Amino acid sequence: MMEKLKRASDWALRLLYPSRAVCMGCDSQSGFPRPWLCEACRVRLAESWVGAAKPPEGGLFEGAAYAYRYVGPAGSMVRNLKYRGVWRLAEPMGRHMARAFETIQPTGADCVVPVPMHPKRLRQRGFNHAEKLAEQAAANLRLPVLKALARTRNTRQQARLSGAERRANLDGAFTLDMDVKGRRVVLVDDVCTTGTTASTCAQTLLDGGASAVFLLCFAMARGGEDE
Repeated sequence: MMEKLKRASDWALRLLYPSRAVCMGCDSQSGFPRPWLCEACRVRLAESWVGAAKPPEGGLFEGAAYAYRYVGPAGSMVRNLKYRGVWRLAEPMGRHMARAFETIQPTGADCVVPVPMHPKRLRQRGFNHAEKLAEQAAANLRLPVLKALARTRNTRQQARLSGAERRANLDGAFTLDMDVKGRRVVLVDDVCTTGTTASTCAQTLLDGGASAVFLLCFAMARGGEDE
């Protein structure tokens, strides 16, 4: 009898408080059967699909792919992962990123490298969002993750800086933590705006002997969001 009452109570609680009560795309609290996004946001997300796209200028990348444009639900998913700590979002986001990367295959890529976070910021946030995305994308692409880059300076937020300031801000900010000679690297970050961060990381990898670098991000922005 007690077990039946418990099951009834659990059912009532699930009805009143759905396990995915808040949409990660629009903050709707109506609840929905599938995780993370309401149906309206699923449609909007699909409409912002990118796939293969032009890499940041500079000729450092052999190719680039982005899952979505940094608008609507895609932007909200990034912010919920990055600033609200909903790190479980990395699983579906990484899956979408892997699908985007497949649009530029074959690349011969043999490893995935996340954009690193400075230890001080890592302690503050508790996790590196780019690393979480890299792990999930790599699992779907069946590639190993190498934490080959380290961030040696706790730089200012890129989003608040002009193009010239972004480049100066990142000067000497990254170093290699392991051998990448001859590797064909997939560099992973959450968002690419100007590509300054990604390009600085790519240059560090190429200077260390990487034979090629590809860029893979969840979202492609046109302003305001790039660390």
